[in-house]
Amino acid sequence: MTMPAKDEPFYQISQVSKLLGITSDRLRTYEEEGLIKPYRARHSKDGKRLFSQEEIEWLEIIRELIKLGVTIPVIRVFLSCKLKSGKAFLRAKDGDILKLIEKLYLHPVYRKLIS
Repeated sequence: MTMPAKDEPFYQISQVSKLLGITSDRLRTYEEEGLIKPYRARHSKDGKRLFSQEEIEWLEIIRELIKLGVTIPVIRVFLSCKLKSGKAFLRAKDGDILKLIEKLYLHPVYRKLIS
């Protein structure tokens, strides 16, 4: 992730954890798994993770996918397609995964991100 714009709010991992109800350890795991890439503050000794509003919105999507039973590898594929056409991704999948992805596609947070 690039550095957040000066006027863009950003949040530390503890704030994101509280906001989304996802443990800090789980957020670190998502980073290790390549699902998210928070900005790492270079000016601080400990390199704190800073999350933009967009990153938080993607974390909401990840949280909903996991609730629907989608696995981390499938989420990784989905997120790698986030800049591509969502419809093309949906057409490429079938069966239960397609049903889960279709639910996500209709999710208001996702709709906001792709509009």
